[in-house]
This record gives sequence, C-alpha cells and structure tokens, in this order.
Amino acid sequence: MTNAKKALRENYLRMRKALSREGVEMRSFRIMRNLEDFIFGDEQVYLFYVPINREADLLPLARDLFLKGKTVLFPKLINLDFIEPYIIHDFYFDFKLGAYNIPEPDTEPYFGKIDVAFVPGVVFGKDGYRIGYGKGYYDRYLSKASIQKTVGISYDFQILPEVPHTVNDFQLDFIASESELIKIRK
Repeated sequence: MTNAKKALRENYLRMRKALSREGVEMRSFRIMRNLEDFIFGDEQVYLFYVPINREADLLPLARDLFLKGKTVLFPKLINLDFIEPYIIHDFYFDFKLGAYNIPEPDTEPYFGKIDVAFVPGVVFGKDGYRIGYGKGYYDRYLSKASIQKTVGISYDFQILPEVPHTVNDFQLDFIASESELIKIRK
C-alpha cells in the first residue's frame, strides 16, 4: 500500500510541477468558478490552504469571502505534529513563514464548527480519498474536526477512479476540479 501511494504521489507531483504559472492561474480560476454556486449559501466559516508546488490557488476566493465578512481560516502546523485552524483578521499581515517554508497564520486558533474545508492533495479518487504529501496532517485533523463539508481541490488530471487508502485515511464529501464538482457517495 505504501509503495503504491508513494509511486502515485511522485508521478502526480511531477506532473503538477510541470504546469506553468499561467496554467495554474487558468485552472485555479476555473475551479473557483465551478465552486461559485456551491459556496454562496449560508456558510460562514471556511478553511483554506496556502498553495505550494503548483497546487490550485484559491487565495482570491478566500480574500473575497473575507471581504464579505465570512470567517476565513488557514492551517498552522503545530510542533511538526498536527495542523490546527487559525483565524485571519488581516488578509495581508496575519501570515509569517512557518514549517516547510509555508506561510502560516500568526493569530489565534479557532475551535468552532467549520462549514467548508478546502483540502489540497496530490491525487484524488472519485471514491473521496486522496493522497497528500504523506505526513497525514489533514487526515488526522479532518477525522476529529467538526466540519460540515470537505472539498478536495484538484486539477482534472489528478482525479482517478480510486486511490489506495487505509482505515486512517479521511474520505472527503466532494472533489472540485476545473470541469466538475463530484459529490462522493458514502
């Protein structure tokens, strides 16, 4: 199982890193447009991520929701052990360089219910499972958090019929890409 995940991770990371900046921007814009109807309901609290390694960039959407008065959260890695959501009060100044040189919020943790969590990954299965970077931070967090909807954010080429998974892997509710929003059957 571990070798199969590792091979998929390496292959899809290589494919994603080959994308141009323009390609990332174009694909990210399409993903955000695909999410428009999905996110403009009664949801108030959103968990985003800071994109790395050519991940889909939802930061413009996070800024828009923040400006509309929604609660916007970003994960912070604590002691290289687990992630915890932190509240954003000022979109431009609440971040500092954190673990793995990824910008993280420098505010206070959020312990309430989250309406929508946008989840990054390297490769996704239409069965709702994902392969990330292999540390299990998101799987552990999502398994214990109070979240209404979890949405994997993916490019079309990162979606497979299924990916290898174990009992410790978290099953998402949706996967959003440039061309579709997949509701996961559980």
